[in-house]
Amino acid sequence: MAEAMTKKELVFDNDVLEKIAGKTAQEVDGVLELKGGLFDNISNQMGVNKPEQGVSAGIDEDKKTVELELDGTLEYGKDANDIFDKITRKITAAVRSMTGYTVTSIKLHVKDLLTAEEWRDQTKTDKKK
Repeated sequence: MAEAMTKKELVFDNDVLEKIAGKTAQEVDGVLELKGGLFDNISNQMGVNKPEQGVSAGIDEDKKTVELELDGTLEYGKDANDIFDKITRKITAAVRSMTGYTVTSIKLHVKDLLTAEEWRDQTKTDKKK
């Protein structure tokens, strides 16, 4: 008796790809934070940490590809091009290994450059609000 073929389909929500990219980018030295819009900023002030904050993903399920856009703050005095190259390599590898998807583009919008001290001071001030 022939074994019946099981149709299999593994689909990822945009949030999952955004979370992978966000967590991975935050592991790169020189990335201080990823910033989202108003809703994400309010969530942060309420103590809700969202690793997908500041990341948006466009997925092509048929081709198993993803395009990513990130908004972030980088550390002042460090080479932004080097940081971006590391982000690109790490995210591409992480997405491929966890999902099998291919990252076809990554765009990083640098929203601010802060020294590590300025960022710590700003973070403390934001948490007090």
